Amino acid sequence: MPDLTDAGTLLISMPEIADLADVRRAVVTTWRRRHADFPAPVAGQELDASIPMFHAPDVVRWLAANPRRGNRQIENADLRLYLLRCLGQRLGARTFVATASALLCLRHLDDDEPLVPMAAAAAAPPTVGAEKDDDLLASLRVRAERVDPDDRLLLSEVMALGPHASWLAPAVDELVEAAYNTRDAFGRLLGARHRFNVPELYTDSVVPRLAHLIAELSGAREQARETGVVHVADPAAGAGDLLAAVHAVIDEAEDVKLSGVEPDRFLARLARRRFTVAGVARRDLDIRAAASRHTNADAVVTRLPFRPAEERDAVEVLAAVRRIADALSSRQTAVILGPAEALVDPLPVHRPAVRRRDELLTTGLVEAVIHLPGGMVPFRPAYRTALWVLRREEDAPAHGRVLLADISDRELTDDIVETLVLDVATWRRDGFRPDEHLRVFASQAAISQLTTRPGEASVALTAPRPTGEPSRRAARAVVRIREIDDRIASHREGAGTGDAMPGFGGLVAEREDPRALPTASIARLARASAPGGPLLRILPGARIAPGHVRPIGNHSVFGAPELTGAARVGGRRIDRMVLADAYPRAALTQPGDIIVTTGPRFGAHLDESGYSIIEFPARGLRLTDAGRAVLTPRVLAALLVAAAPTGRAPGAVRGPRRLEDLCIAALPEPVVRRLDTLLAGADARRAQLLHELDMLDELRRTTVDGLTDGTLTLVAAPAPSP
Repeated sequence: MPDLTDAGTLLISMPEIADLADVRRAVVTTWRRRHADFPAPVAGQELDASIPMFHAPDVVRWLAANPRRGNRQIENADLRLYLLRCLGQRLGARTFVATASALLCLRHLDDDEPLVPMAAAAAAPPTVGAEKDDDLLASLRVRAERVDPDDRLLLSEVMALGPHASWLAPAVDELVEAAYNTRDAFGRLLGARHRFNVPELYTDSVVPRLAHLIAELSGAREQARETGVVHVADPAAGAGDLLAAVHAVIDEAEDVKLSGVEPDRFLARLARRRFTVAGVARRDLDIRAAASRHTNADAVVTRLPFRPAEERDAVEVLAAVRRIADALSSRQTAVILGPAEALVDPLPVHRPAVRRRDELLTTGLVEAVIHLPGGMVPFRPAYRTALWVLRREEDAPAHGRVLLADISDRELTDDIVETLVLDVATWRRDGFRPDEHLRVFASQAAISQLTTRPGEASVALTAPRPTGEPSRRAARAVVRIREIDDRIASHREGAGTGDAMPGFGGLVAEREDPRALPTASIARLARASAPGGPLLRILPGARIAPGHVRPIGNHSVFGAPELTGAARVGGRRIDRMVLADAYPRAALTQPGDIIVTTGPRFGAHLDESGYSIIEFPARGLRLTDAGRAVLTPRVLAALLVAAAPTGRAPGAVRGPRRLEDLCIAALPEPVVRRLDTLLAGADARRAQLLHELDMLDELRRTTVDGLTDGTLTLVAAPAPSP
């Protein structure tokens, strides 16, 4: 904790400098050693010589003069907030947040008058060890009674302040002056919530981009523009993060009414102060502890309460969604954040949750289902989430259908947020123009195909990501394929090669009835109870010790390095004697097995020769006799690559897909055979070109090595024959 000298100078230690600059402690030591202009330690009899202390303003000025130092730009307001946070440890984290936010709100409501009178502050700057200032405390209490007589916002916190007012009030004033206004100062206080030891403030907070996505999907901005007023509600308001996101996207000229339910008195009062400082009028703000109906709200934004995986009940989750859906009136919208296990994933057969989700889908209120990336709740990085957008639209143009979007393998960037909002807003709402908008991430699906049929397993509420409307996409794809096919043919003719390769351009055509094909997951294809038996088997990978892998050996080792391109295929091998002694249970692959890995990113390889070892975490897929009747190994590998996720979103601790969750398209049997022929020809041509590249590389390397070591020379090129 930083110290204050008798003169009121703030001293800061090296670990605290690292905390302030968002770097490691060793980086500060490097700054001191390499930069002669780094502030020198402060000397004093009252200081411990073994712990260097620095003049904090000098450190901040040095960081500001060197913007490349540290991981963020340091401003004076950061220093003031840092001092306030450290000194607030004397109060306790929860009491400090409540009191500091109450003083900020008091100053805002009292015409931005400083908490400490200017004359008193100039006469005697307060220090931490100063005696109780009765006049200051009495003044604060009188002002609090005047601006908040019914104690809805801050009166209780100011009355309970006591002797700490002598240092807390001046520190809050300094933070406001450094941040230029009370609104920005309040924003900085909440922005540092993860540094306070108050779990209620950060355990359930979402990333800002997700809050912005929820706000845009709610339609509150459009409602405010049309009518000039909008009412937004949150049945689980917390500190008001989602309501604040909606308030931020609405023009300040429009009237905004905010309501919410929060049983925790600390959070409810903090949310009221937050929106009061943000400029919401008292009559337009209603955050209460008891549950209230939101039938008058134009938009509802909320997140369902978090439950650990072992306590998570899909029935309770869907029941909470149903309560919100039933309360919606005409042209009202609700955006709900909840666990993906209940909102998106396939549900266990013959469970009440399946029936509840089917009932929700058949109401026609579900407008869109969005599977989100991992890491959307930073404090719970393993918590997989999804969004449901509900809207009661009596004359919806796409009745009987729902919009599905899956971005679980993407990072939630600003561009993706904007595109998703456009995909949803132009689908069932006013101004719907299906011929003028190409959906990028969302696909519409018939609700009848998503509900569970008797005797069948439930399906996941995800769909292949489109790149536009089917007819336009198909036309562009056919033209592009023919262009590529012509160029390849011209290159072969120019090179004088006589090899034959099947042409894609003459065999690919548009479907007369373009529609999404049914899909099947790997888990379903490997299920032994499937009719006719499983179509494929999942082979485990072996944990191979690094010392047993050599450049030479009898069997190739296939692991994540080979499948993701980090290592050359066949570059790692293992001897058969080592394999027999150390890994007696490790099975060799067979020709046609597909080796797949999902981490650190997706990769797949068709092992045509077989007799290889699969290294964990990679696994293998082997088609059974029943599977080879409907698929070929080459086509299965291509379909896996087409359905593969692109990577893990930042902040997520798990990949977006398990191998068993990957869904491949169910192609008709004649199409599978024709595709296998095309892929075989393309793979043969690709292998030939790669072999030529290897020979060219060896030719260049051998020639240059011989010239540099003096064993070879170059002679004049022979004259061309007439």
